[in-house]
Amino acid sequence: MIVSEFTKKKNTFSFVKCVLCQNNTRLDVRIKKIGNSFGTVCEECAKTFNDEEIELMHNMFTAFGGYFGKMSNSKEVSYSRLEEIAKDYKERNKDIKNIGNDIKTLHSAFLFGISPQQLVKGLKLLVD
Repeated sequence: MIVSEFTKKKNTFSFVKCVLCQNNTRLDVRIKKIGNSFGTVCEECAKTFNDEEIELMHNMFTAFGGYFGKMSNSKEVSYSRLEEIAKDYKERNKDIKNIGNDIKTLHSAFLFGISPQQLVKGLKLLVD
């Protein structure tokens, strides 16, 4: 015999993690098409990064691990990492224009919470 059962209403919402920064959020989540799949992006990351940057970062974190800002809890730590990257570029006489092709440097910058725009602008200021 089939008996109807009452289902309990769920009064709380569970958290959703952003695919870029791994922050828990309940509201203002954007579902973005990232490559062949979809991912949830928090409002802050959606405002900060364009679709191409979101896809690039998601692919790097999927391939190499981590998330945006994992290694940094302050602006001072992020800035010191940016200085280290600039020092490395000076010592090796690398061209800043090719920073988009340097996957290792990009991934490291993302882990320290340095956005692509900050990386390019910061290197131009620190290297020149």
